[in-house]
Parts: sequence; structure tokens; C-alpha cells
Amino acid sequence: MKNSILFISIVLCYLLLIYLDTTYITTNSKIIDFLAKDYPSKAIQDYIESRQKWWWLEYSITPILIGLKILLVAFCLNFIKLFDLPGLEKLKFSDLITLVLIAEFAFIIAGFYKFVNFYWIDTDYTVENLQTYYPISLLNMKEYISPEKWLAYPLQLVNLFEFVYWGILAWGIWELSEQKISFKKSFGLTTITYGVGLLFWVGVVSFFILNAQY
Repeated sequence: MKNSILFISIVLCYLLLIYLDTTYITTNSKIIDFLAKDYPSKAIQDYIESRQKWWWLEYSITPILIGLKILLVAFCLNFIKLFDLPGLEKLKFSDLITLVLIAEFAFIIAGFYKFVNFYWIDTDYTVENLQTYYPISLLNMKEYISPEKWLAYPLQLVNLFEFVYWGILAWGIWELSEQKISFKKSFGLTTITYGVGLLFWVGVVSFFILNAQY
């Protein structure tokens, strides 16, 4: 029941973020200005009409994508059982699901941070600015680091909210062990489970982006 309430709350937050983005940030006028440089007006009009027709699709697949992400992260964390550490002998998968659901709110805060930034602060933006921005991350300094497109996703992941996410996961493992292991060890467990899984995922995404360039 607890996990269901958390999951529904997270989904509703993400759906609200999608609504705020499509209504106030990534508007049709911004998209038209962005595409007008490279595409004829007929192609742009067709895209806008398609976007309006299939607006519900993003809302529909969001709960599925969030559910898959939660399960995959919990699956990675579940490997800490292999280390047979004190306090974690009776660790349940449902406990890890709860932990991951709580940690997910870090990214929801990042989403609202991004909305506030473009709606109230950096209002003179383009769609390209939206594509190359993630709150408090190295992605925002990409032009000073490297112009390579495949580096965008790894740089996006180096951000304050990702660090908070890791911290919550480590704190949760520490709590689930009834504090029988140190916080330092719980952070290490997070690194060799979730961290390794994330590294693999980043490698896959970067590989496809790199190959799409050629």
C-alpha cells in the first residue's frame, strides 16, 4: 500500500511536469521558431498537428517508464544481498522499492527547478537551450568541456540531484541494515550495485548516440 501511494504520487508529479512543460515552456511557438531554420512551413505545420493529435501518448507511457526505472534500480540494489552483511540478511525487495521511490523525488525537484528557471528566470530561451540544459549539471558547461554530442548524456548525469539521489539510496541501505554497517560502506554498496548498473546504461546510450552521428 505504501509503495502504491508513493508510486502514484511520483507519477502525478511527473504528469504535472509534462503539462507545465508543454503548456508553458516547450510551446508550439518555440518549436516553430526552432524548426523554421531547417524545415519548410508545411513540414513544421504537419509536425505541430501531429504533436497536438498525439499529446496523450507521453502521458500514457510515463507511468510505464517510471515503473521500469524503479524496478531496474531496485534490481541493481538487490545484489547487495550477495555480500551477506550484518543487518541485511532479511532485506526484502519491497524495502528496496520503497527506498528507490523515495529517492526518485530528487529528480522531481530537479524537474520543478528546470520549470522555474525557464518560466521565471531565463525566459529568453530557445528549444536548443532546453535540450542542452539540466539543473546544476556539467551539461550546462558543455561548450567549455567538449562539443561532442555523445558526451551530453554523461555530463547531464553529473549533477547535484543525482548526488542527492545516491545519498538517499546510501542512507536507505544504512537504515535498512539497522545501522549495523557504516554509512561509508552503504555508499560503497550503492556504488558497486546501482553505480555499475548506471555506468552500463550510460555506455549503451552514449554508444547509440555516437553511432547515430555517423
